Amino acid sequence: MIENNQVINFEDKILKSSLILSSPHSGVYYPDDFFSLLKTDVSELKQIEDSLVDQLISGNLDKKNLILKAVWSRSVVDVNRAKNDFNYNDFEPPIEHISSKPTKYSRSGIGVIPIKCGMGESIYNTKLSGELAKEWLDVAWTTYHQTLIELLQKAHTNFGHYILFDFHSMPSTSENLNNKIDIVLGDCHGKSIHPKCIDFLENELTKQGLKVRRNSPYSGGYITEFYGKPKENKHAIQIEINRSIYLNEKTRQKSSNFDNCKLKLNTAINNFEKNKHNLLN
Repeated sequence: MIENNQVINFEDKILKSSLILSSPHSGVYYPDDFFSLLKTDVSELKQIEDSLVDQLISGNLDKKNLILKAVWSRSVVDVNRAKNDFNYNDFEPPIEHISSKPTKYSRSGIGVIPIKCGMGESIYNTKLSGELAKEWLDVAWTTYHQTLIELLQKAHTNFGHYILFDFHSMPSTSENLNNKIDIVLGDCHGKSIHPKCIDFLENELTKQGLKVRRNSPYSGGYITEFYGKPKENKHAIQIEINRSIYLNEKTRQKSSNFDNCKLKLNTAINNFEKNKHNLLN
């Protein structure tokens, strides 16, 4: 099994900016032992992945901002959940050495190790063994967060603060499309980032012609909530992108608007980069 922590723009091992980008749901790797356990089709699982988000946010970044990309599919291990967000009884035998603390996500089958897909159907043909589940967590969840912590701590040490833009994509087949929402910014309802930062980012995205909403229906997942501590100069925001503005949601291929969407996001990131010190002072 491979680790879950591809870092982009870090070839020289030099951290050039306190603004770090992450894409925790764009991975496409499935461990070999995953397929023999499947009840559903892999094509169904692809529908809940944040396809191409890592490519969408990379490119013409003035500061070559670091991007941490998950390699594993979120259908196997979801790193935007706490490591103990699972139901004890969902595994046979149970997971050992991690005390479960289920949330509304795991109670709905979409905890740190999802057992249901986007259609609400079971992913597996039988209960996963706790031993295998823990092995996946120890590799996929731990390597992602160890890397993210190292990068954020280094930024905080070098610059006195860090800012994490946590990028995701959202399906257009929900209320988002009905309201023509392109971007949802989640700051845990004002708790994860300095208000001037989200104000500026919203304004920049709006200037790019994107329709932006805050905290509804996505206010920020585990990553935003855990790493966003503004009083300690540690800032995090979740950025959800409507998939219909950059890809074909069925085939998961780039649409004709992909490059245009990428340019708009890169422009907003670069303008934020230029102004971040004024926003935090």
